[in-house]
Amino acid sequence: MKRSSIISLIISVLFVGLIRLKPIWERSPGGFWNIFFFLTIAVLFFWLIAKIIIEISRLIKQRKNLKLKHFVPILIMTVLLLDGLFNPLNINTEKLYGLVEFRACYEGTQNQATLKLRESGTFDIHWTGVFFSNNFYTGDYMKSGDTILLNFNTEIPSNLNDTLIIKGEYLYRLKADSLISTHFYLGNCKGLN
Repeated sequence: MKRSSIISLIISVLFVGLIRLKPIWERSPGGFWNIFFFLTIAVLFFWLIAKIIIEISRLIKQRKNLKLKHFVPILIMTVLLLDGLFNPLNINTEKLYGLVEFRACYEGTQNQATLKLRESGTFDIHWTGVFFSNNFYTGDYMKSGDTILLNFNTEIPSNLNDTLIIKGEYLYRLKADSLISTHFYLGNCKGLN
């Protein structure tokens, strides 16, 4: 295989791989490393675009002596670029953690969080905020009627505790027999802030 085909394949596979494996690297190592992964995806994207343009110009220059092997690098890069951007095969590695059966969202002025209860009996809270704050809180749960009991494997976020109550369209935390708003609403995030 020609050197440019190998380089095209490596760049394309890294691009698609980082995108598809986001649910994994977002949790572990997570945190500040997420910035590195997002920057790597951006660099690989622009590198792919530049490489596709270079390959098209190379094909135009060699148009009199074109063979099928000359189209391989551009074909590889185009297919994997489109797969990375649009996911036509509908690959979702988030399913490795279990299907989501309940979700709630918090949208603050400078941060956002999603709570997902999974069929496997586990939960995760993904809390992002300013200055690249990016935290995952995990554990297992029990849900009975309008009460959710959380058993955290990690520290407990300041807005929550281990007992949540569903009332209307919102989640409340239980503290000394009082309901205190967590500002989480049920369902997907609506982009209110």
